[in-house]
Amino acid sequence: MRKPANKIWINDQIYPADTPAFTATDRGVLLGDGLFETIKILDGRPRHFDDHWARLYASAKYLHLPVPYEKGAVLQGLNALTQNHGIAEGVARLTLSRGTGPRGLDLPPHPKPVMMITIANGLPRYEAAPVLGLSQIRRNANAVSCHHKTLSYIDNVAARLHQKSHQSRKEVVMLDTDGNLASASVANLFWWDEKALFTPVLGGAVLPGTMRARVLARAQDLGLKIHEGYYPPTALLAAKGAFMTNALIGVQLILGLDFGPLGTVRFTTIPPPDFMAPLLSTPDGDADKTFPPA
Repeated sequence: MRKPANKIWINDQIYPADTPAFTATDRGVLLGDGLFETIKILDGRPRHFDDHWARLYASAKYLHLPVPYEKGAVLQGLNALTQNHGIAEGVARLTLSRGTGPRGLDLPPHPKPVMMITIANGLPRYEAAPVLGLSQIRRNANAVSCHHKTLSYIDNVAARLHQKSHQSRKEVVMLDTDGNLASASVANLFWWDEKALFTPVLGGAVLPGTMRARVLARAQDLGLKIHEGYYPPTALLAAKGAFMTNALIGVQLILGLDFGPLGTVRFTTIPPPDFMAPLLSTPDGDADKTFPPA
């Protein structure tokens, strides 16, 4: 059977994948004035779409960015693309731009936002638990891009290019401007000691990850002691074990840290201790509520 041609979804219509989606005056392209979500496709279906939609919608409200379509229409478009591509396992990206506008920062008086969905086969995976480096790029807790998944992602790109590690690492830990732990370049951070689970607190330079929320909800259900706060990098270097999370990789154990002049460590608790095993045994998360409870 002939495989269907790749498609994309733009403003509630499906087009060939090479169809131009944005014009030369699009604010998403020129100013990063927009948002995006990356959604796991598993067994031919999007995972936790409601979580991603809720985050995008909340951020759009904060940015006064119109959302041109209802959740049901977007989900229908995503499912149609998944079926067209015949993808059982992959990644969907939902992109929302404010659309075209005049030169400058003033908002267009009559915005015409562009919403696009693209889809790709396969999921990112680590062949082995990674060693994380330390980035020289710091996250600013006052920056909009720290709290909302905006199209302005250049800090995350640069984070891997400029490291303090002894050797270049594929993933890095980022600190905030006060020197506290924030996140990896594309993931939230967790670590544990003999008794408790730790993670940087929201409200600092931490993106509210959908998988982060699910892991915390699962940890709460399991009765684990959870600490959210501001921690120096030495707290992670002194941990018994660590992992990182995002919507695509789920829960990924970390083998060690290469923080250059601050120190290096190889975690010895792989496999993890018994009290952490139930949390880490469901890598895609199985909690149906966010943490703290809404």
